[in-house]
Amino acid sequence: MTSSTDSGYPRIGVGVIILRDKKVLLGLRKGPRSPRYYGLPGGFLENNETFEDCAKREVLEETGLKELVLQPIYLIQGSSDDINYVDIIFYAIYKYGEPTVRETDRVEKWEWFNVFDLPVLIYNPTKLALRHFASNYHYNKINLFFQKWLLGKRVAILDIDSMNTEERISK
Repeated sequence: MTSSTDSGYPRIGVGVIILRDKKVLLGLRKGPRSPRYYGLPGGFLENNETFEDCAKREVLEETGLKELVLQPIYLIQGSSDDINYVDIIFYAIYKYGEPTVRETDRVEKWEWFNVFDLPVLIYNPTKLALRHFASNYHYNKINLFFQKWLLGKRVAILDIDSMNTEERISK
């Protein structure tokens, strides 16, 4: 099977914003794509996999964290190294456990950062998602309150913002 990079179709990925208090989990990246930059846990969608299943699988594979309650919040479209991509960004309600580095070839370490005091070197899609998330932090908290309140009722809220990485971010 050809990959999306061979076929000209965009890659589809997920990223997960995991919060503990007001701190977000970021991994110091290794490997060929943006080494020494911090990024969210996440990865690429596999064939016949839902976005949510992909997000849970990637977080488990990379950090060992499981049983996360996920909510899709952003859609990012952009390109990097001549590869077009679409990323679905989830917000995760943190349950328990400490992240561990499980893919030592991709991540050096996991760290918690205050969402309003982030490291300088952040992978661009992560930077966009976190900047947007921080600017909507209180809105997201209210939205999650209503989702919990509606739990078990026959009402669904799907609130997805979108952004495009064509927006320039100063380094």
